[in-house]
Amino acid sequence: AAVLAPVAAGAGAVRWARARAERQTAAERTIGATLLENTAKSERARIARELHDVVAHHISMIAVQAETARLATPGLPADGAKRLLGIGDTARAALTEMRRLLGVLREDAGEGEQAARRPQPGLAQLVELVDEARATTGSAVRLIVSGSVAALDPGVELTAYRIVQEALTNARRHAPGTAVDIELHYASDALRLRVRDLGPGPRDDVRPDAHGLLGMRERAATVGGELRTGPAPGGGFLIEATLPGRPA
Repeated sequence: AAVLAPVAAGAGAVRWARARAERQTAAERTIGATLLENTAKSERARIARELHDVVAHHISMIAVQAETARLATPGLPADGAKRLLGIGDTARAALTEMRRLLGVLREDAGEGEQAARRPQPGLAQLVELVDEARATTGSAVRLIVSGSVAALDPGVELTAYRIVQEALTNARRHAPGTAVDIELHYASDALRLRVRDLGPGPRDDVRPDAHGLLGMRERAATVGGELRTGPAPGGGFLIEATLPGRPA
């Protein structure tokens, strides 16, 4: 009995420690999944807000052009004028509904009015983004542009800017201090974007569905594009996106 009592106590302590470790691991998994889900929801809400700002511009143009055509077309039949008036009313109603939904999103996110009215960035602001990345990290960040540069659809430009922004954030987080190359190629029917860092490449603990990579894929999909990520030839991590080359 004197010999078995300490053995039994030791076995009980091992079982208790194992059960505690399993409970802690389960809790950590639950917390991690919740954080990932909340981050993904926040990113989707931000995408929705930014798309609103882009789409609202086009809907406003529809309303203005319909009203202009109704008032400026001589000899327009009454039925045609009525249809143009209906187009303008529908566009204005859509704008009102979008702004109402956007107000709900901004209240949930706790955004201030000044931040809500800030203009959305585009490809013209990439130089500032690259300069900021250089100043913040001290890394060599290059921006390489090829093809016939042209103003593209605001939604496409905003998507390209956000992809580059997230790619630089990922490089700073997972490959600090390494050089990053950003390539923009303007083709006749597409904008091709490549961001490559010269770090160690994909890490085993970074899942392909992590919220940063997932957010970039969702952004590309919202404008009809696609995005691929993975190891770069010769080392490093590569992000490639093909976006529609719709003109502004």
